[in-house]
Amino acid sequence: MNTTISIDKAGRLVLPKAIRERMHLTENSKLRVKLVGDKIELTPEAARVEIDERDGLPVITGWDGYDAAEAVRESRDEHLDRLAEKN
Repeated sequence: MNTTISIDKAGRLVLPKAIRERMHLTENSKLRVKLVGDKIELTPEAARVEIDERDGLPVITGWDGYDAAEAVRESRDEHLDRLAEKN
């Protein structure tokens, strides 16, 4: 995704909804800011994810609304898309 955003008078910027959704950013998500040459890099800080045990089996848990299976599917699909672009 390529878009232009503006900084308001207070120095704030708003990330477009599509980016927030794709990166699973919600209210109070934390982003690490890094200067890389003449660019600004924003990296989400890892959300707290734990492995619980349910019925004797390990289960990945995270924040409200976190779906580990969906995250794995999205990652797999992105990987397959990158492979397809190379061919």
